[in-house]
Amino acid sequence: MDLLEILAVLNDLPDTFKRQGPPYTQLIDAFGFALATYTLGADATFDQTETFLNATGDWLDIWGLLFNVPRNQNEAYSSYRAGIQTINNAWVGTVPAIQAWMDFYAAGGTITENDNGLGYIISFSGAVPLSQINAFLRLFNRIRPDGVPFQLQQAGLGLYLGTEEFLGDGRVVGNYLTARTTPIGLLLSASTPNAVPLLPTVLITDLTLSPP
Repeated sequence: MDLLEILAVLNDLPDTFKRQGPPYTQLIDAFGFALATYTLGADATFDQTETFLNATGDWLDIWGLLFNVPRNQNEAYSSYRAGIQTINNAWVGTVPAIQAWMDFYAAGGTITENDNGLGYIISFSGAVPLSQINAFLRLFNRIRPDGVPFQLQQAGLGLYLGTEEFLGDGRVVGNYLTARTTPIGLLLSASTPNAVPLLPTVLITDLTLSPP
């Protein structure tokens, strides 16, 4: 509700209840400005909480926490919004579901059956940093089948065949060609924990959302 709408409500009285000119009109204008300051903020809050696509800033964080999808460190809000939508609309428990989740959070990775054991092997691209792998695994319990073991590995980067001789720089550290993979030192339990309801405490502590 903006200022003109508020003034229209305040002035919606019979003429016998109103006075012409100041100071009456000045008093009504003062009431209108004070109420508009509140209602504009209330309308903005309503827009942020009613419609997910309207949420920005800390309000988007609150939407994510309500769905138990916390924002990654320094994650852009556009990416975070897409992540909240993806995790809540994703299908779960199948290999295609896991592959689709990898395509979103760790593009270039693959999932294959473990021929030498139980479960599956998740192979991340060598270009994916460890922080992004952690972000993938943090929400992976929402996608994966319960009780199925997973092994994690990452492909190597670089083509080093003859490169050091060509450059004359001596030996370089790296994987030979790109076929080699290395295990990732992260533990992934075969079981999945129950969902834990989260209270967005930012509603209480944030000075903008909850002014003193």
